[in-house]
Amino acid sequence: MDNRSAFKYHAALEALSAERLVKVYGNGFCALKGITLSVDSGTIFSLLGRNGAGKTTFLRIMTTQLLPTSGTGRVLGYDIVKEVADVRKRIAVVPQESKPMYLLTVKEHVKYYLMMRGFSMSEASERTRKVLDELGLNEYSDTLCMKLSGGLKRKVLVAMAVATEVDVIFLDEPTTGLDPIARRLVWDVINRAAKSGRTIFLTTHNMSEVEAIADKFALINEGELVAQGYVDEVQRMLPYKMRAEVQVTASNPEELSEFGEVIMLGRRLIVYPRDEEESKRLYEFCTERSLKISFSPVGVEDVFIRRVFAHGADEER
Repeated sequence: MDNRSAFKYHAALEALSAERLVKVYGNGFCALKGITLSVDSGTIFSLLGRNGAGKTTFLRIMTTQLLPTSGTGRVLGYDIVKEVADVRKRIAVVPQESKPMYLLTVKEHVKYYLMMRGFSMSEASERTRKVLDELGLNEYSDTLCMKLSGGLKRKVLVAMAVATEVDVIFLDEPTTGLDPIARRLVWDVINRAAKSGRTIFLTTHNMSEVEAIADKFALINEGELVAQGYVDEVQRMLPYKMRAEVQVTASNPEELSEFGEVIMLGRRLIVYPRDEEESKRLYEFCTERSLKISFSPVGVEDVFIRRVFAHGADEER
């Protein structure tokens, strides 16, 4: 690393940052509407949002795959438009739809990927051995990727990125379509990578994924950020401590409004009692009418529901 590179690396207080990032596609659709955010080095950061919210567009711009319409972005201090080569040397990307090549073994997949990135055969072999050992993939080393479960296939892809020992790893919806056990396998790999000092930036629409592994997150909706910060910090922005899910009946919403804020979400009826007394009254009301009710602490899903579906009622920010 030359002196200029060393200076820029150490001067970068953030792993990546975006300032007023806008993306308008050729058909006139505005996918990003002035996104500004920063990600600290050595953290797991999640960009949360529904399908079509702008998550993948943002990731593709920050990884130099797509040019922004306006605004700026930096990765480890390097400009994503003007210093593309410097950015690409220091990142690894696992796209949402990527899959291992079926006729390669796990070991071959990781080793050949490293060689394509410029590592010698001997160093690629050593890094492959090390990462397979660290991630518990040794027993599958000589197994064809076509014979692996969905969770193990995703684990191999993340292992490829980890093996590069780059500073920032981008993962686009890494657990989409996986069963709960497979999902936790991938979470384990992500956590291991973060503990080694790398920065992980992942997109997801899974609220439980954010709560399980993210240090910070940002919620994006229709190309705009509607909340961001530490997970527990953003949850505390909500004016409620508890939520209740109530069995849906024809008259529920009107009847329940006296017990707190009521949000109808498809076939789910969610009530946010304002205090403990209202929670007790709500429980008694439902019990008397033989309605099923369950209580739980508010979480990331509730931030999502109130900012996206309830249009940010009672702007707490």
